[in-house]
Amino acid sequence: MKTEIVYWSVGDSPLKTPPLTAVIGNFDGVHLGHQKLISTAKEFAKNNGTKIGVITFDPHPRRYFRRNEPGFLISDIIEKNRILFSHGIEIIVHVNFNDELRQLSPEQFVSNVLYPLGVSHLVAGTDFAFGRGRAGDMALLSSLGKNYKIKITSVPLKVDNKSAIVSSSRVRAALQAGRIDDAREMLGRPPTICGTIEHGDKRGRQLNFPTANFSLEDCQVPAYGVYAITAAIEKKDIPFDDSAKSLSYFDLPILKGVANIGIRPTIGDRKVMAEVHLFEFDDDIYGTRLCVNLHYYMRGEKKFDSLTSLKLQISKDVDSAKEILAKNI
Repeated sequence: MKTEIVYWSVGDSPLKTPPLTAVIGNFDGVHLGHQKLISTAKEFAKNNGTKIGVITFDPHPRRYFRRNEPGFLISDIIEKNRILFSHGIEIIVHVNFNDELRQLSPEQFVSNVLYPLGVSHLVAGTDFAFGRGRAGDMALLSSLGKNYKIKITSVPLKVDNKSAIVSSSRVRAALQAGRIDDAREMLGRPPTICGTIEHGDKRGRQLNFPTANFSLEDCQVPAYGVYAITAAIEKKDIPFDDSAKSLSYFDLPILKGVANIGIRPTIGDRKVMAEVHLFEFDDDIYGTRLCVNLHYYMRGEKKFDSLTSLKLQISKDVDSAKEILAKNI
């Protein structure tokens, strides 16, 4: 399957695509609620012979309105593309969330966004709001859509076995609390953090546990501490941001390891980083992108009285992670 990725702004030329059955929203994390929308839309697309697409927004509206807020994304744009690809999406449209988009009235949103994007059938959750000041709801969208021959389908929100609505906010809260099982349950897969490997002070190598380190940029920082993980190293020669052929890393080797996420209090470095030790791996991967699946929260981050104590604890963490992953992966 080929996936087309489009970056589009209000006022750009209409898309030259066949009629599109699309879902719309931020899709941060592409959790089970989002997946419910996608599966509903795919069934409609199959029945009416249209392509299946996702309309999402970049930057995330929350980032647009709260620019100085700490990172909160569950998945960056590259990982979002990849997950949507894995769910069979044929066209991913990233609409630029800018001041022009923000000021559109609900009717202008339909006429200036949905219509030029070629949407013939739009699927959204019952809580979807649009237009200036979030003035439009699904009832209004259904009414406005008739003027542009756009069918609107409202889908009830996904509720988990705790009778709570599955949401990106709840996934973030679970990550912040180290409740990896809860996050995995809502996502339908292990939570993932990704980043580009940076040069560090090589202290991990001095401790006989070399690490690949990266910052989490604008992504949600999970609870500080140590995790049992698996990881995939993306190939250096592929542009992962907009090339459809690069969207799947399922053919890449999956490595096991242990990761520390936090500020490294023993060292005294306050910058939040992910430090990943991959078992039986020592290749040079500086400058490559690493995607890390968090499987189990082993312990909180702590300060040790010496590097010797730290090295001993890392050895214990490695042994524990190997045992955990052998049983569960």
